[in-house]
Amino acid sequence: MIYAIPKAVKYIAIGFLLMNLVGLDRSPIVWMDEVTLNDPAKELALNGNLISSVFSDRNSFGEAYYWQPPGQPLLMSLIYRLFGFGIWQTRLPGLFFASGTLVILYFLSMSLLRNHSSAIIAILILGLDPKFIESARSARMDTQSLLLAISGIYLVFSLRSIRDNNSNTYLPSMLFAGLCLGLAGITHPLSIVWVLSLALIKLLWKHSLPTQKFIWLLVAIVAPLSIWVLSAIGSGELKLLGDQFFDHGGSRLASGSLFGRISDEVLRYWDAYRLVPGLLLVYFGGIVWLFYNRLNLSYGSAWLCVLIILPILFNAFFMSKTVGFYYLYPVSMMALASGAMINHLWNNKTRIFSMLLPRVAVRGVLSALFISVIGFGILGRYVVLAYQWDQRDYAPIKLALERTIPPDSVIWGPPDIWYAAEEIGASLRIRGEPLRNNHDYLVTKLTGDIDLPTDLHLVAELGSALPPVFGAISVSSADYRMQVWQWDSN
Repeated sequence: MIYAIPKAVKYIAIGFLLMNLVGLDRSPIVWMDEVTLNDPAKELALNGNLISSVFSDRNSFGEAYYWQPPGQPLLMSLIYRLFGFGIWQTRLPGLFFASGTLVILYFLSMSLLRNHSSAIIAILILGLDPKFIESARSARMDTQSLLLAISGIYLVFSLRSIRDNNSNTYLPSMLFAGLCLGLAGITHPLSIVWVLSLALIKLLWKHSLPTQKFIWLLVAIVAPLSIWVLSAIGSGELKLLGDQFFDHGGSRLASGSLFGRISDEVLRYWDAYRLVPGLLLVYFGGIVWLFYNRLNLSYGSAWLCVLIILPILFNAFFMSKTVGFYYLYPVSMMALASGAMINHLWNNKTRIFSMLLPRVAVRGVLSALFISVIGFGILGRYVVLAYQWDQRDYAPIKLALERTIPPDSVIWGPPDIWYAAEEIGASLRIRGEPLRNNHDYLVTKLTGDIDLPTDLHLVAELGSALPPVFGAISVSSADYRMQVWQWDSN
């Protein structure tokens, strides 16, 4: 079970939160997922309907929203009701969930590997992972899903020590573990990998989870999903659920040959971590080290192998290689293996083939890797922000639109203007074709390639280009340069 949180864990979790507050409203630039995933929450909080206004011109999104499960929209609608609507309110929850994920990962590491130093190193690695940081700042559901799922996994493994199934703590705790996993599932469907992993562990190590416990776990897991489906049935919207959810889900599945999927998955990891290849090496080394030493460690190390390998294989075989942060699911477990490996290498002499490496050499390499992760991770983000602080400021975008577009207008445009459109009393549409009868104004990205209707005239230009870092290094990032168009008078 969860005991007192060690000071080091508190410092890491709070440090992660504080270091990512810097420029949270400026990095990243407002982007597609931030808008499409949180617009239904905004609509529910402000107008009382779980719909998507930005998608309302297509597929009945103006009637109901089933494109994604309701976990994130329901929570974010509560945030908006309590604290209002805005960029900080949208992005802060992901940071808190990420910080909480680091805490619960510490306890999971302790449960599986039983080493304090390994667990501390593990959460430090994940907390500095540039892609974990990017996801936490991006107003997506990934960190919320990870926190819920890993909490459920930890509770399952911590309860294995309870031999008496009639214990007063057994049933409520097991149901709560299943509820956490079920809520993770209706936050991000990829959470199914954790249920499959637990089922495989149950199959391979029968003593790991008695059948009665596993049945209660499954009952609690399916409860949130059942409620969602039953609510759709009760509203007469089951067909909408199928049309929207499976249409979106189908677009997120992998295609091509088996070999092609595996090679694309490898390239996906390389593309994600190309700026910090040392971190990718640490993750890969952690998997190899853990698998090689699994017989010398506790049962927990073998179970951790399952929690790493099965999500990797699931992503490789089934998931798209071009969208999402799917790799963060196995990466969160790779961090535990990497923490154990680094702790071992730091404190023991290392032999590569027949050569025994001095401990100081190993520590030097590990320290260099650590510095490179910081340099190309959070420190690099700070440097970019310092050079592009004013150009990433969202306030001028809102002021410019307020001067140009009257309230109650319908705008066809990019997700970048979502907050501004809402705050000036307009409504944004981001899908479909621009139509005179449906849209009052058009906003286009200066860097976009869109064939506009000919009966438009330019009324304003917004934003400015992002300056290169150090005056020489161009950063791959969108900017807020846009143009505002109005239809010609008949």
